[in-house]
Amino acid sequence: MVQIFNALVLLASTVVVALPVADITLIDGTQLNGEVTVISDAEVTVTVDGQAQAVAGEQLQSIVFNNNEAAIPEENKITVNLHDGSVLRAKSVLATATNARITIGEDLSHRLKSDSLASVQFKVLSDQAQQDYNRILKADSAGDVLIVLRPSGSIDELEGVIERVDSEAVTFNFDGDQIPVELSKLAGIKLLKPGSLKISKTACRLTDLQGNVWQACKFNLNKEEQSLEFETGLGDPISLKLERVQRLQYASSNVVYLSDLSPESAEWTPYLTGRLIRNRLNQLYAPVKDRSASGGPILIGKQEFTKGLSLRSKTVLTYRLTDGFNSLKLTAGLAAETRGRGHINLIILGDNKQLFQDSIADPSDIRQLELDIKGVRRLSITVDYGKNLDFGDLLHLGDAKLIK
Repeated sequence: MVQIFNALVLLASTVVVALPVADITLIDGTQLNGEVTVISDAEVTVTVDGQAQAVAGEQLQSIVFNNNEAAIPEENKITVNLHDGSVLRAKSVLATATNARITIGEDLSHRLKSDSLASVQFKVLSDQAQQDYNRILKADSAGDVLIVLRPSGSIDELEGVIERVDSEAVTFNFDGDQIPVELSKLAGIKLLKPGSLKISKTACRLTDLQGNVWQACKFNLNKEEQSLEFETGLGDPISLKLERVQRLQYASSNVVYLSDLSPESAEWTPYLTGRLIRNRLNQLYAPVKDRSASGGPILIGKQEFTKGLSLRSKTVLTYRLTDGFNSLKLTAGLAAETRGRGHINLIILGDNKQLFQDSIADPSDIRQLELDIKGVRRLSITVDYGKNLDFGDLLHLGDAKLIK
């Protein structure tokens, strides 16, 4: 018996804790794959081929722990916005005057301060109702706002104090009267941001596999628990199992992605002109950000990009640059489905001076561009018709970014 006990002790002492393996991309395009041993706001340590390498936080672009796409559970109809910009998709919400519990699934919930909540949308709305709802969220208010969904589908609002939220109703204090309002009658609630609320600068945006997006900082990799611990920008402590973490996206002050900018102008022109044709196809053929216009991720050759643009001919994008950038870096290639049909001319101008011009006729013809844009204040990108008119033209610009 003593020998068995000693053997078990020896076995327990030699158990090796598996370290998470991740794909790490730096802002200069360098890609690493290895075991992550340390994650902090200041740096990340990754072991590649037995060699530990520390990467400073300002050099990080992304850390991908899981290449599967985030999937919001079908039953998670509630959208919770926090004051730091985090967005959660919840199955249920319980909130009192001081604390809130956001339930993501049967085995997963997060406890937050109630002051962290900015708004809670209880159901999916029609396009018009959603526009009205978003307008209420953006407008100034002197108190909390109860956002009512009328039987007609229209949106109405009433200011007061939200005292409690549970799975059945919202307790609303209006002029001293406590009124329980059933969730079925509500589009959502907007909560007044406390004047004393402090929002810290976060290190990155963390996306988990349930589709929740967290503004995150103060990381700790808990190897024994196989979890990633962090705080929101509001100071709420969160712990996620590593198997639930999809990616960490860093926002370097030295890098700006074109897909995160709103162009000064974006114009698509069909080869066959006519108001009816343009009106019907404008939305369908408009530039698409961070995914392919044909659906799915941006894929150039065998490489998948999480950031980028998907453009059809003829598209002209113009950006007004207010900061001093040194270079424009991107990977350009036709979508795989255009093989044998696609043919475009790619033209990039800086202050009306040509920086790049060439034709691309096959998905295997991939261009890695790094263009000098020092002093440029107006940048334009044109995807023009090629030899096949506009039939089958779909150009991907992967990881298109401006670098200071």
